[in-house]
Amino acid sequence: MAKILADSDIKKLLGTVILNGDEKRINPNGIEIRLGKNVLFQSTDEEKELGPGTYLKVLPGESVTISSYEDFSFTRETVQKVFPGCDLMVLVTPTTTMMREGIVQAATKIDSGWHGTLNWGLRNSSIKDFILGYGEPIFKLTFFLLQEGEIPQIPYGQRDNDQYQDSKGIVRSTRKIPANIPQKNIIGSSVDRLDPVKQLREAGHPFNYIGTELTALHGQFELVSTDVRLLKDTIGSETEKLSGKIESSQKTVLEKVEGLFDRKFMGAIGRIIAAGSVMYGAAGFLQSQGLNKNAVSGVAVFVGVFLWLFVHFFCNRQKP
Repeated sequence: MAKILADSDIKKLLGTVILNGDEKRINPNGIEIRLGKNVLFQSTDEEKELGPGTYLKVLPGESVTISSYEDFSFTRETVQKVFPGCDLMVLVTPTTTMMREGIVQAATKIDSGWHGTLNWGLRNSSIKDFILGYGEPIFKLTFFLLQEGEIPQIPYGQRDNDQYQDSKGIVRSTRKIPANIPQKNIIGSSVDRLDPVKQLREAGHPFNYIGTELTALHGQFELVSTDVRLLKDTIGSETEKLSGKIESSQKTVLEKVEGLFDRKFMGAIGRIIAAGSVMYGAAGFLQSQGLNKNAVSGVAVFVGVFLWLFVHFFCNRQKP
């Protein structure tokens, strides 16, 4: 059965199998590996680099792919310099410190024969920003010494699909799917049946909190919507009543104005006709009495001016 290496055996791997390793990070049955300089933000597809004195910020709900500070060589030639006739396989597991802060990390392994810089992912499932310092320990390696009967026939790197060999920095997924897939060949769930609020509640922090808040807000929106609808109906009813009253008032005012205009207009026309008749009769009478035309014209002017002044004074007098 494969032997799990203790701290004394792990020390022997420093400088050969583990490059850039820190002896202070060795624990009873493994060694902690540290955050390297390369990071890939999955949400924005951005690749950035860290360095001494810098820190990585992972937002709530954000996932990142990071690289290890250390380089590793699990080739048979390297391992057998330390443990002749043996191979090494490694389990990569999260440290409990990261889990205590709400960081979700998937465990993985390193096959015998692999060498390069480790990549692994983490997701911030907490409700606050997560800060990691460059060179800070995050994962832990547990070494399994493979002896006779446990050594694989074909180590990693000697198969055609071993595409992560000699990896440096961030190596993206090598998974391939056809560029054009017929729609009939794609099988998925019925998106229209999904309940977004339920999904949020089941997703954990901070999404379950958002789901609960959305449910509460939905109830409040329904109440507000009902109140708004009632208010709208009330306003509409009152508006109709007010509109009817305004139309009725406008009609009454217009009728009064039209009646007043008719009376004033007809009165003015009647006065003009009556005044003309009186002036014509007076002129004829004065001529029959022997006055010449000039005298008659003078009398007409005098009477006209007198009547104009009288009408002007009468129409512009102030009512008490």
